[in-house]
Amino acid sequence: MILQENKTKSIELQNIFKDLISKYEMSFAVVDLNSDKPEIFGYNLDHFIYPASMYKVFIGAEVLRRIEVGDFNINQKIAVKSPNDVDKDARIFPGDTRKLLNAGDLVAIDYLLDLMLTRSDNTASNCLIDLVGRESITQNIIYKNGWQGSEVTRKFLDRIKEDKPYQFSSTTMSCARHFAEFFYLVENGKLESEFVSRKLKDYMLRWSKEGRKGLSLKEYALYYRKGGYLENNLYLPLYPEYYHKNGFAFDMAVRGIFALVKNIIKKGWAFIRWSNDAGVVVGKKSHYVAVIMTVSKVLNPKKMFPTEDFAKRLYNYMEK
Repeated sequence: MILQENKTKSIELQNIFKDLISKYEMSFAVVDLNSDKPEIFGYNLDHFIYPASMYKVFIGAEVLRRIEVGDFNINQKIAVKSPNDVDKDARIFPGDTRKLLNAGDLVAIDYLLDLMLTRSDNTASNCLIDLVGRESITQNIIYKNGWQGSEVTRKFLDRIKEDKPYQFSSTTMSCARHFAEFFYLVENGKLESEFVSRKLKDYMLRWSKEGRKGLSLKEYALYYRKGGYLENNLYLPLYPEYYHKNGFAFDMAVRGIFALVKNIIKKGWAFIRWSNDAGVVVGKKSHYVAVIMTVSKVLNPKKMFPTEDFAKRLYNYMEK
């Protein structure tokens, strides 16, 4: 734990967002970087939620640390190997025209870092995890900073294809406090070193505004970020084109529909979405770290967490 909580400000924010807190499972954290003594405040600071792609910042930090100590060269090329090449559809990266990585491609570490931290490329992420090793990320970045409980796993890879120690590992989890402290250190040039912090910030400033924009608002003078998003739609078996496209037989569709009905009756939802964002905001008068992690379990898949509304309320509070 790096930052102490300002409980008075936590209560103020919780009152501002009490309507959202009553509807969603969520965790959010803020650090006022204009304060002489930065403190953390928010809601459910230590509540663990699946972070989706946000945990890739831990990977980036360890890769850059190893580059700085001389283990690797940032322009060094490495080969993409199966089963790490998991991204198969370019549509998951709207607005990014760079080609998908495939097994056999030789690419520079710098390019892999760029892909991972800008368009959240999963193949690049898997390659970089293999480059430095999960234990190295855990020990040198996560545990070193007191972020026990945050984990790193390869993206969209069947557990049976994982290395043996990780075939039965727990689901990746993290909390708003850990990401808020991470970005606090980056902004102050203290995440490992000035070099590591500067490079992380540089990559994250390049994020594509054509896709999901997270907490970004037009009012910001500057915002660098890393988002994380995943959804599980149990309605898919209702769409014949889905199971035909994926080679599913009719009985598979029937089983899917049965599972959908069973889940609605027992749990009351048919669609689950994890929507997360973390970054540093520079406003007209404000300067702060903002982290939001949410879980939405709904019947209507069109019901989204109101990220923009959350961002505007928070920005108005911080500007004052």
